[in-house]
Amino acid sequence: MSYTKKDVQKFRYVAYYETKTEALKRLSEEQITPTSPRANITFRELYEEWKTTPAFTGISKQTQENYAAAYKHLAPLHNAKFNHIRTKDMQVIIDDLTALNPTSKTPQPLSRSTKTKVRILCGLLYKYAMQNDICNKNYACFIKLPKAEKTEKSIFTDLEIKRLESNVSIPYADTILILIYTGLRISELLELSRFGVDLKAMTITGGLKTDAGKNRTVPIHPKILPYIKKYYDDGCDRLITKSRETGDKNNKKIVSGVPITAKYYRKSIFAPIMEQLGIVGKTPHATRHTCATLLARAGADTNAIKMILGHSDYAFTADTYTHTDVNFLKEQMVKI
Repeated sequence: MSYTKKDVQKFRYVAYYETKTEALKRLSEEQITPTSPRANITFRELYEEWKTTPAFTGISKQTQENYAAAYKHLAPLHNAKFNHIRTKDMQVIIDDLTALNPTSKTPQPLSRSTKTKVRILCGLLYKYAMQNDICNKNYACFIKLPKAEKTEKSIFTDLEIKRLESNVSIPYADTILILIYTGLRISELLELSRFGVDLKAMTITGGLKTDAGKNRTVPIHPKILPYIKKYYDDGCDRLITKSRETGDKNNKKIVSGVPITAKYYRKSIFAPIMEQLGIVGKTPHATRHTCATLLARAGADTNAIKMILGHSDYAFTADTYTHTDVNFLKEQMVKI
C-alpha cells in the first residue's frame, strides 16, 4: 500500500512525563478532554484578547481602570502560560501585595478592596478561558482573601452638610450635595446624561454597576433641584462636565462639555473642596452612606432606601417601576 504526502500521520506533543505509566494516564485523559490548540497562550495574551470582548468594552471607564490596575499587580504572571497557573501562584501575589507608604517610605499591605479586584479579574479571565476551551478549571475561585475589618461608616454630619450648602458658590461644591441627596455613586453622576434628567417629573434615571443599580429611577429632592437645573441648563450631553483651554497662548479657546473622570473628580474637585471647607475624613463614597443614613433616620421604608441606592440585594430595575412606585420613592425621599 502506498501513501501520499498528505496521508502521513502527524503527531502533536501534549507534555513530557518521567514514566510510561504517567504518560499513558495523561494520554487516556487526552482522549476524553483534548488539550486546547491554544494551550500555550500566556496570561498577557489572554488578558489582551479578553479586553476586546464586551466583558471589558461594555463596562464603565472607571471599572476598566480598576481592572487595568489589578492586571499590573499580577505582573509576575504576565509571561506565564495561562494553563500552567495554579491557585497558589495567584494567592502568593495577592497575599504579598504592598505599596510604599508616602509618609514612612516603607511597604504596607494593600487594602482588601484592592485584593478583591485582583481576584475578580482572575476569575473573569478564567471564565473567558473556559468559554474558549483554553482551560477546564477555574483556579481563581479558590483564592482566599483576608477577613474584612469592620469599620465605622463615615458620613457627613448635619453641620458639614450645612457648610456645603453655605458654600455652593465654590465650583462643584453643589455636586457633593447632589451625591448626598441622591445616593448616586461618583461614576453614576459623572456618566449621567442630561437626557436622564426629567425636571417635570422630578426624577433622574441612570445608574451603573449592579443589575439593581442600572437604569434606576431616583427622585430629585427639592433641596438639590436648583443645582441640577443649573447643570441641566448648560445644555451639555452629560449633566456634569468641565471646561478646558485649547490652542497656544496666542490663540486660546475654551472648550466646554468635557467629561469628568471619577479619578479627576476625587483628586481635583472633591479633595480640594473638603480641604477648603475644613471637612476631614470623608471620601466621595461617604455621600452614599450619608444618603442611606438620612433616609433611615427620617423613617423611610427599607425597600425604598435599597431601590434609591440601587443595592444589589434588591433586584428591581427602573423599567419595572410603576407610576405609583416612583411616587412612593418621592414620598420617602422628601422625608429627609
